[in-house]
Amino acid sequence: MINKIYKTINNKYSKFFKFFFFLKYVFVIFLIAIVLFLSIPKFFNYEKKQEILKNYLVKNYNLELIDYDSIEFKVFPLPNLYIKDSNLKVKNNPIFFNTKNLTIFLKFENIYNYQNFKARKILLNDNKSILNIDKTDELLFYFADLKHKIDVKKLNLNLKKEKTSVIKIKKIYFSNYGFKKNKITGEIFNKKFKVSLDSSKKNLDLKILDTGINANFNFKKNQNNSIMGISKINVLNNYFKFNFLLLKDRLEISKANLKNKDLSIFFDSSIKTNPFFEIYSNININKINSRLIENLSLEKILENKEILKKLNSNNKVNYIKKKNWHRGLIKSHFSEFSLAYGSLDFSNKTSIPGGTINCKGDSLLIEEYPRLNFQCFGDIKDKEKFLKNFISSKKFNKDTFSFNIRGSLNLLNKKINFEKISIDNEYVAKEEDIFFFKESFEKLIFDESLFDIFNINKIERFLIEII
Repeated sequence: MINKIYKTINNKYSKFFKFFFFLKYVFVIFLIAIVLFLSIPKFFNYEKKQEILKNYLVKNYNLELIDYDSIEFKVFPLPNLYIKDSNLKVKNNPIFFNTKNLTIFLKFENIYNYQNFKARKILLNDNKSILNIDKTDELLFYFADLKHKIDVKKLNLNLKKEKTSVIKIKKIYFSNYGFKKNKITGEIFNKKFKVSLDSSKKNLDLKILDTGINANFNFKKNQNNSIMGISKINVLNNYFKFNFLLLKDRLEISKANLKNKDLSIFFDSSIKTNPFFEIYSNININKINSRLIENLSLEKILENKEILKKLNSNNKVNYIKKKNWHRGLIKSHFSEFSLAYGSLDFSNKTSIPGGTINCKGDSLLIEEYPRLNFQCFGDIKDKEKFLKNFISSKKFNKDTFSFNIRGSLNLLNKKINFEKISIDNEYVAKEEDIFFFKESFEKLIFDESLFDIFNINKIERFLIEII
């Protein structure tokens, strides 16, 4: 019975089974052909193809292949030419890449035929680049302007000013096609960040993860290759908006507005990067909470001596009272200060109820125990108006008076030395008086921090002590 069924099936479906077994052999032959097709190129000498590859990279990616260790053919994940330890340079541009793995993914028609060579895409993997910080914009526009497919993985970018490293950006990933098109990820200050460019490549969004920092830059490139635009930055509910113009030697910031619940300031700045790093700022304070100043830590600022050495700045600060600050003690304030290689010079004019106080001085902040040398001139036109902010006193015989104080502050040890104290050139403090003023000042005013000496309660206690 079984034999009869077998004979029936064999007779009825014999052609089908013969065709199926024939396909089996075709499939095996086809598989062997593919393996041979993809394996044979591994034995070719691709050194002979280097000029074709160099020309292709220059023509399509503006990349010059300076040197490399070896070229080999690889099958996976797609047929590609794997160029090991290469050095690349952007043509007519000071941008260099040291790339451990440069991969050129091949089209099937170019695996054997290199005439009219075209690749699917290229991959730069495990890269290092050292770039002058002035040329950052050129790197951004290089990637933004590429028309052919490129993947960049693990790019470590070291931005320098002359021979000094300014900032390091690590593990940068970028692709100009697919669902990750124009999205950049990486690490800065040991924090991960994400950058997105819109399709017009004129709008950039930046997020530094786990920090609360979000930024938006809307920019365009001028005919002279400078970059200008508007930026909006939010750092933990601190809002910063400004216009910018990025030139080859400087960054111009205008109409800048920084505000939060305790602070509102407007300023213009010019940040020069060539030949030296310098900052010029004109700052107008609209609103400030005194706690911001009192909570500043001078010790932490002075710990960063290497940073202080690198800062070169000239600044003007202007404040006009709109609401009470320190119970109305300061009506207006204007100061100029400059910092160069850790050396600080300053001068200011402060308008208070009843008169004005002008101070000037200097300090070398990078010393182990820096001192602030100062000289202050006070011109009090209305004694009663001046004193009523602190105490009711009739101990002064004159309605107007002026004073001159010269001395120095030890910023870290919270000590003061008075060299001269005089009033109207009629009273000049003697040595025992100067010692008394010194003891009272250190006990009642300079007992915590330099930024706390403007506390009106402390000033009141000090005046009660000495008057």
